[in-house]
Amino acid sequence: MKKFLLFYFISIYIIGVSGLWAQEKTVSGKVTSVDDGSPLPGVNVVVRGTTSGTVTNIDGEYTVSVPGNARVIVFSFIGMATEEIEVNSQTVINVRMSPDVEQLSEVVISGLASTIKRSNLANSVGFVSGEELMGSTTPQTVDAAIYGKFTGANIKSNGGAPGGGISVQLRGVSTISGSNEPLWIVDGVYVNNSQFDNGRGSASFNAAGGSLQSNPTNRVSDLDPSDIETMEVLKGSSAAAIYGARANNGVIIVTTKRGKEGKTSINFKQDIGFAERLTDLGQSGWTDEKIDLIYGAGSDRANLERQRLSDALSGSGLVDWEDELFGERGRLTNTKLSISGGTSKTQFFVSGGLLDEEGIVRNTGYQRNSIRANVNHKVSKAIDVAISTNYINSNNQRGWTSNSNNDVSLTYQYAYTPNYANFLRPDEFGNYPDSPYRGENPFAIIDKAVNDESTNRFITSASLNAFLLKKDNVSVKFAFQGGVDYLNTASFLYLPDDLQSQRSNANPGAARHTKSVNFNTNWQAFLLADWQLNKTGLTTQVGVTRLTTERDISWVQGTGLPAGDRNPRNGNNQSFDQTFVSWQDVGLVAQQEANYDDKLIGTLGVRLDKSNLNGDPDKFFAFPKASVALNLHEFDFFPSGIISQFKLRSAYGETGGVPAFGDIFTALITENFDGSLGVRASTLLGNSDIEPETAAELEFGFDVGLFNNRVNLEATYYNKEVRDLIRPFVLARSTGVVQVKAFPVGDMENRGLELALNANPVKTNRVSWNTRLQWWTNETEVTKSVIPVTNIGPAFGNSFGRNQFREGDSPTRFYGLPRIEDGPLAGELSPLEESQPDFQMSWLNSITFLNSFEFSMLWHWSEGNYNSNIFLLLMDEGGVSNDFGEDSDNNGTINSADREFSRDFIADASYFRLREVGLYYTMPKPLVNSILNGNLEKIRVGVSANNLLLISDYTDLYGWDPEVSTFSSRPVGGAIDLGSFPSSRRIFFHLEIGL
Repeated sequence: MKKFLLFYFISIYIIGVSGLWAQEKTVSGKVTSVDDGSPLPGVNVVVRGTTSGTVTNIDGEYTVSVPGNARVIVFSFIGMATEEIEVNSQTVINVRMSPDVEQLSEVVISGLASTIKRSNLANSVGFVSGEELMGSTTPQTVDAAIYGKFTGANIKSNGGAPGGGISVQLRGVSTISGSNEPLWIVDGVYVNNSQFDNGRGSASFNAAGGSLQSNPTNRVSDLDPSDIETMEVLKGSSAAAIYGARANNGVIIVTTKRGKEGKTSINFKQDIGFAERLTDLGQSGWTDEKIDLIYGAGSDRANLERQRLSDALSGSGLVDWEDELFGERGRLTNTKLSISGGTSKTQFFVSGGLLDEEGIVRNTGYQRNSIRANVNHKVSKAIDVAISTNYINSNNQRGWTSNSNNDVSLTYQYAYTPNYANFLRPDEFGNYPDSPYRGENPFAIIDKAVNDESTNRFITSASLNAFLLKKDNVSVKFAFQGGVDYLNTASFLYLPDDLQSQRSNANPGAARHTKSVNFNTNWQAFLLADWQLNKTGLTTQVGVTRLTTERDISWVQGTGLPAGDRNPRNGNNQSFDQTFVSWQDVGLVAQQEANYDDKLIGTLGVRLDKSNLNGDPDKFFAFPKASVALNLHEFDFFPSGIISQFKLRSAYGETGGVPAFGDIFTALITENFDGSLGVRASTLLGNSDIEPETAAELEFGFDVGLFNNRVNLEATYYNKEVRDLIRPFVLARSTGVVQVKAFPVGDMENRGLELALNANPVKTNRVSWNTRLQWWTNETEVTKSVIPVTNIGPAFGNSFGRNQFREGDSPTRFYGLPRIEDGPLAGELSPLEESQPDFQMSWLNSITFLNSFEFSMLWHWSEGNYNSNIFLLLMDEGGVSNDFGEDSDNNGTINSADREFSRDFIADASYFRLREVGLYYTMPKPLVNSILNGNLEKIRVGVSANNLLLISDYTDLYGWDPEVSTFSSRPVGGAIDLGSFPSSRRIFFHLEIGL
């Protein structure tokens, strides 16, 4: 079905794009601004291919003669997007011109203190405007807003809980340890995007063990997407090399909105909506025979369950546990107020936002309150300064889902509780009956267990640009930028002593407070020289950067709490821990750019970084970069005609990934020796010689523009080699230690192809259609290993598939049972499917029509990716899996009893999804002027949806959404589904008022 739909949509797309390819008359009309309907004087009006033309008068009106053989009138104005209108039989053509977003985004970052025109860029850099982020619908978080909007990314939701929890992987796997998340930079601040583990994996709360199974959110979720002006995505090392030892996973650069010279404008936005479960997984029905199969024919338990089933069928009723546990309709509200404006010397942008979202599980939700102030000031002709500051307070109620060995998980309860169990609701006194099925009452979990998180955060930056020399052909500038990110996150877990799962403990009742205080600083100082030698422009920059991180993570936990007491200090059993982390990086940067008449553009640069996370904290590691772009269309020999742009480009760059804090040290552990305190060496050995992982990437491609750039094709191939991958190295027991904490175990390679086709197939004064079709793929292979085949990443045993570090294969491929019986690999686990997709494709459309309506939609197809699904095992054990009683292979054994090898749990997680869709109406200016005595400038209303439609075979049997990860942002081993929080579709109604 999804492939048929894709074929249908692409057919429509091709037909639309192909539609781009006969006495003199007079045409007249009026040109106005799309923003406020005001007339635009001075607009150039030219009949293409002729000398006939004019300009609009003070009222925006024009009259022009159009020869009989002419077909198109071109309207152009500085700062506005050029409009090309086909005349056909029209004699009156009114035009509404929009700000030239393409022009505003024409420059991108080429160095830490310089920019370059996109038309001259030698790298494939993803670019997402604020309009694209927020144009269709209201995204849950910033990272969730970039799904499908640029090539080269594998983005996955870790679950459907409010507040997000997203994993972003750029151009494949860049490490096999730690996190694969890119570096986020917001207005020059290196911000923290960690996922903080609240300790839910400890024995008291789910006894699951392992970190990052607590369904955490990313801290970039603190950012308000509506504050963003632009986002640049440096996907690979060739583009990110200028960021050195922090850039192995790519870099995402966020620039927030700033004020503009002119009158003060006030903008108010209100979004109101609801969230509901995206898909229905369903449960198989029950019969007496099925009860006998699960509980044993003739047993007392089977007889009891038979009676419960009979009672439910005869009158007391069945329970739809999917609706009971995950069937809430969550209320969504988002309120935004911004004020901007300024003079020629000072511009300002101030905004505030209130977001409140309820989840599809009762007592879950997410709230974010933020305020931002951005100010630019021109001190003199030579000096300007800018300040950005953002305060965020967020609160999150994450709920209880996913892995749990003590039954405090709603998805476990769903898997093990039959639909005839209709006796678990609390009585009129608030007493919750015990569940006979999985050791906990699901309603008690929802009503009484607590899993909350709160965050207070300040992100502030300041910049100074001072021209030391400024002449016609030469300028020298000093550029300084610095910033801080202060982040204080506190989480609270609580299981009261009267929960069924707690009463059997020696110390019932558990509470845990976890606090993470993070303080990041960064600054950079550069000298930037520009000079023009005839047709060649030269830009030289040299500078220094410094980054620091201070982190204090602590927790205190208490068990055996008195009834109703939530203070861990009052428990019979107490435990606590505290970790201090501190590191500093210093970088030296030099870069030379040369531009010959926009025809040949080249860049050479190097960054030297040192860090106290490396074995030698004083050693500088070099990260070079080089690129060249050739704009063939700028040369005189290039023929004019259909092809309006043809650029060849190639780039090379290297980046790094520093070791984890403490990898270089062998810790000392305190011990009590005959009543005296002493220390001993840990059996985990530090490596004082460890060096950063490095990645070297070569990319090349071409950009082609057709029909005056109304059709654009971008194609990029890359090869990224990651060297000296760091992971623990297990030693022989005879050495007296268990393992080296960090060791360079081998190399890895990512190869990929990225294609993007952008087109404006329809552009008239009444209808405009912009469309973008993107396709990308990535393959990963371990090219060198100095250790034996090793299991890597988290897993739940060989039976369900696991990842391996194996030379010649991908580290994200699943291996599992049965073992290979014959040949040189006899005894080893069998190779299975790959968790990375074979390819991904997205299709983005934006249509404006009837001068006032805007329609947009974003489709996303991911094909060939697989998950390890342990949730199916739980449903089999509980007797609720959809195919429980079926015998698909006709071998005499039902499916639920026939799943014994890993392949039975490795599930095709391909999907076809409508990620975003929106329809908006902007009231005509005359109608707006009739309201409030003309004090309003804009009224816009709309309806939109996020995650509206999902087509996937996965949801027929395995889970609510194939896009899931029990282990969050881990680079390998994350594609595991163990009953994560179900996904939601989100529907919104919008109102926007401008003053």
